[in-house]
Amino acid sequence: MTTTTTTTTEVNEDFFAATDQLTLIYQWARARYAAPWAVFGAVLLRVAASVGPHVQLPGLIGGRASLNLLCAFVSASGGGKGVSDKVARLAWPAPIIERPIGSGEGIAATFVPPKKEGVAPITAAIFSVPEIDTLAGIASRQGSILLAQLKSMAMGELLGQSNASDATTRIIPAHSYRCCLSVGAQPGHCDVIFGDASGGTPQRFLWFPTTDPDMPAVRATDPDPLDIALPMWAGDNGVVEIGYGPDEIAQTVIEAHLARQRGTAEALDGHALLTRCKVAAVIAIMHHRSVVSELDWQLSETVMRVSDGTRDWIVEQARQAARAKVRDRALSRAVGEEFVDQRRLDVVKRRVVKVLSGGRIARGELRARMGKQEYRQLLEAAVAELESEGLVRRIEVTQGGVHFESISEFSPEPEFRADNRRSNGLNPKFSPEPAGTVTDLDTRRSHDSERPAPKRNALSFIQAYIGDHAGPDGWVAVSQVYAAGIAEGHTRDALKGARLKSTDPVIESTNTGPRSMWRIASRNEEVS
Repeated sequence: MTTTTTTTTEVNEDFFAATDQLTLIYQWARARYAAPWAVFGAVLLRVAASVGPHVQLPGLIGGRASLNLLCAFVSASGGGKGVSDKVARLAWPAPIIERPIGSGEGIAATFVPPKKEGVAPITAAIFSVPEIDTLAGIASRQGSILLAQLKSMAMGELLGQSNASDATTRIIPAHSYRCCLSVGAQPGHCDVIFGDASGGTPQRFLWFPTTDPDMPAVRATDPDPLDIALPMWAGDNGVVEIGYGPDEIAQTVIEAHLARQRGTAEALDGHALLTRCKVAAVIAIMHHRSVVSELDWQLSETVMRVSDGTRDWIVEQARQAARAKVRDRALSRAVGEEFVDQRRLDVVKRRVVKVLSGGRIARGELRARMGKQEYRQLLEAAVAELESEGLVRRIEVTQGGVHFESISEFSPEPEFRADNRRSNGLNPKFSPEPAGTVTDLDTRRSHDSERPAPKRNALSFIQAYIGDHAGPDGWVAVSQVYAAGIAEGHTRDALKGARLKSTDPVIESTNTGPRSMWRIASRNEEVS
């Protein structure tokens, strides 16, 4: 987690040393091998859940706002969310109801249970989702209202639904409940949240890393729990507004609202600013204050910076994973296309050898004898390989014409045609019988197995050849590379494999079948 670890390393010392309560959170993290920021986020949820729903943020814009919090704890699977939850319970040992997440309707049912004798309603709870895939699975069900209910829950708005039966009707009035959400998030699995970016869902979440690059190997001693006493107004039955001490807070909120209303600021930034106000208020409550101080506001800025950095990291991880999938599909497709092209090329090579067994032939006629258009397009590549293998000779004739002829162990007489079963005259010096056919060990065919070993590996050859023979645009025909490489002693499979495995630099291919071109991709280019 490169981006996030850089940020957290820089701010750990100043942030957790700012107050005694924050220092205790840091000590608990060190004592139980947990990430300090993850433990802080889990404690923040527990502090918010300890405060009754009557405690709210001031209504500077519209009405009052809820202290309900949504937190995502980020790492690979098994990376520490469960550990941070357990440590947070030790650090802030207040009794808090915790529930697994269910349907959107189930959230309302938690606070207004079925009308059965002995089942008392509750006003505060933390919903815990250890794996974000659980959240995604529930949200993907047909007719699911989970995401809509979570956004309403974060704002403390009206929850539930009206049904025909009074027994199944669940109506939770606004600001009558305290509800927080804890989600374990893994890179590549957060589409359920980021897919609703236009609705402001990612901005409503706080994002905390559950990894710590500075975690020591030696365990520290457990410190004392945090002082869980709440401010004096917490026991009041009436609505209580947390005060904003510095004028800067109210001024920032109002100026941001005016900018959004005038269309000069991003509308979704309002969710992020509200989240920061919640963080500042809960930090104040953690320190037994009913008014947000200047220090609380500064600390909330640090928390938001860590949250934004963690969120940006997980977004970048998702982008990299998506790009890797595209590259893998492209590579697989390219390998498949080259395999098909090689099979076609082998067919053309066999046809060329068969046609040339009848004697010298002009290029145009040879092309016509290939049949299908796809075979005609492969003629030049096939002839180039046959030339490099010593089986075909190119002959330049007058007026720029080109003929080809076969180079073989025997030369058939004019009256002999290898592809004509009705030929009546056979060359008496040629006998197809096995007993009469003797191949000299010093023939060209035996030389094929005695090619000198190449002086350089296949990738080095490809790079050097492209550098020497590429056109102004950097491209060179694959057929030329194969022909020259085979002449040097490399096999076609070795050349093809070297190109596919090339990484730094990458040998890029146009993947256009018989007219494939290769070039050396620039280090600044991204090869898909």
